[in-house]
Amino acid sequence: MVKNRYSASQITRFAIPSLIGAVAFIMPIPRNSSFNTILGMLIDLLQGALKGYLPLAAMIFVAASAIVSLIAVFIKPKFITDSEFLKDLFVISPFWLVSRVLGGIFCVMIYLFTNKIGPEVIWNVEKAETFGSYAVVTDFFNVVCNMDNGGTPGIVLAPALLVIFLILAGFVPLLTDYGLMEYVGTFARPIMRPLFRLPGRAAVDCIASWIGSSSVAVVITTKVHDQGYYTDREGAVISTTFSVISIAYIYVMADFVKLPHMYFQILISIYVVSFLLALIMPRIWPLSSIPDTYSGRAGKQRTGDEIPEDYTLGEWALKLAVDRAAAQTPAMLAKGVVRTLVSLVVSTMPLVISWGTIVLIIANSTPVFQIIATPFTWLLQVMRIPEASQVGTAFVLSYADQFLAAVVGSGAQTDAARFMCAGISATGLIYMTEVGVLILNSSIPLNFIKLTVIYIVRAFLTVLLLSPFAWYFTM
Repeated sequence: MVKNRYSASQITRFAIPSLIGAVAFIMPIPRNSSFNTILGMLIDLLQGALKGYLPLAAMIFVAASAIVSLIAVFIKPKFITDSEFLKDLFVISPFWLVSRVLGGIFCVMIYLFTNKIGPEVIWNVEKAETFGSYAVVTDFFNVVCNMDNGGTPGIVLAPALLVIFLILAGFVPLLTDYGLMEYVGTFARPIMRPLFRLPGRAAVDCIASWIGSSSVAVVITTKVHDQGYYTDREGAVISTTFSVISIAYIYVMADFVKLPHMYFQILISIYVVSFLLALIMPRIWPLSSIPDTYSGRAGKQRTGDEIPEDYTLGEWALKLAVDRAAAQTPAMLAKGVVRTLVSLVVSTMPLVISWGTIVLIIANSTPVFQIIATPFTWLLQVMRIPEASQVGTAFVLSYADQFLAAVVGSGAQTDAARFMCAGISATGLIYMTEVGVLILNSSIPLNFIKLTVIYIVRAFLTVLLLSPFAWYFTM
């Protein structure tokens, strides 16, 4: 293989966008006796400028997501079925379709109820009681739409998400599409086998998740496993241990639980705990019991992880990074930004509203989740975490979707409880609304029972490992 000599402009093409993206996400900037990031400051600025319009905009986007999904599933227009991106986004299973439709219905209800739009008997309890049967409808609207239930995801979280997604969509490609992932991932390769019992190429999957998207990382892992580069055990370990939600989403979680000023503390804590879990989980059941056999769709082992003999580690890292940046064009960047924004809005906001509302109603009206969460509550009490019952509920709900833990955390009164809720939303990792479904639909030999066991073990270990960080940073 002949080595390439790269010009200053080629290296700059890789370095400048990557540096801008890294600085925007992780560079601490002193502000108001605390620290923030460029990303956080832009989000705050945009939220302030658009504050009066955000609930309406969020309602329109969530309702449109539900309507287009219904059209895509039942009518299947050609412009959707002919586009791989639109088809994957809108032609969805019945479960996800119902979730989006409920999200759209709830969002419209919440907006109309909160702004007292429509018949007065819908939102005025006293007026409804004079009409007899209308009181039932009003009671239903009150249960769904009050701020303890649907009002929180519909009026507070969804508008905040919309702004965050607008900013993230512009900055995430700078981290993922200009070579930084390849550059950092290549340098991480030599530590993968001794620490995590994984091949070097797994570093790229890990970096894809940590600075990009956990679902993208699972898709990459599945594809590489199918091609025969990962054994069953390696594929299972990577998909359930390294697909941590990204730096961008960690900021979302910190903001959700009203701790944006503690973003760096939460970020550091999550990555330390995730690193320790990555050391532990592959060495215990059930991951340790999965055989090192190649059962992907390729059905055989392949090679290709090695660095060419004529290259040093640094030279190979630079080559991969520069080649990735060279392949990126302004049109591709614009396309990526739009796709990222649409994908985030369509796939995330309706779920936050639909399942956030349902779960909050159940959590506020019944003891179901408190009962299921009892073992977590006991352990959290032992670890001296305040509001242990509420935090324990978040640890259970995070298995369904990482946002639900943040929704519960947003109602906590203490910083330590909010800190723990933000932490499990990332370290739990196997949320079934996305990562879990991707794994179950792959050729990696993990079933629902094994995924549940893995999550429970991760959650219990998270209590033990994350609690000292919560004490140190908040108490």
